[in-house]
Amino acid sequence: MLQLKTPSKINLYLRITGKLPNGYHEIETIFQQLDLHDGLIISARNDKKVVIKSNSKNLPLDENNICFKATKLLKEKSGVPDGVNIAISKRIPIGAGLGGGSSDAAATLRGLQKLWGLSFTENEITNIAKQVGADVPFFINGGTAYATGIGDKLTQAKSSQKYYCVLVYPNINISTEWAYKNINFNLTKTKKIIKLSEILHKKFDFFELKNFVQNDFEEVVFREYPELYEL
Repeated sequence: MLQLKTPSKINLYLRITGKLPNGYHEIETIFQQLDLHDGLIISARNDKKVVIKSNSKNLPLDENNICFKATKLLKEKSGVPDGVNIAISKRIPIGAGLGGGSSDAAATLRGLQKLWGLSFTENEITNIAKQVGADVPFFINGGTAYATGIGDKLTQAKSSQKYYCVLVYPNINISTEWAYKNINFNLTKTKKIIKLSEILHKKFDFFELKNFVQNDFEEVVFREYPELYEL
């Protein structure tokens, strides 16, 4: 049996840079891991079933659960037929952009790698994570990372100092799909910003960084939810 903490994340910055033929959007962002976390308990079964349990009534417990998807994919890649129990203790709010589901999926991959004694390299397990979801690769290593592509091309980064984050969640669930559909894509491309990749060649100063960055979702989200603008 394995007990794992699955951290949340925020985007210190997010810019939408393009749209791919498959409907995914290309982005430029900085992911930052937070201390707020879910908990996972993974244990072996005597059959081939994948059984998901959770303390959250809003979490699907069938094949629509992202941990189920991660487990099924790893079983296919490894050839391991074993069943597994996954108990998810949710603390990260759902639909808040904090990456709780993606983090749970990444922890599932790492946990099963250990439980089943698999020998996938870090690159291999990260490539499997990409197939589960766009944010899942970040949570394989966590920390702070500059991300491009659909959020899956990662460069680890470090801040030059320790800082604290006040996280406010006003119980508003915003669909990422909705936000992408409603964003004014032409407007996001006209904003002049500093090239983040240049900053990340050295340890970045968060308090310097905040003067140059934005989140492209703010316009559409603040228009729909003015209380978030007030916050």
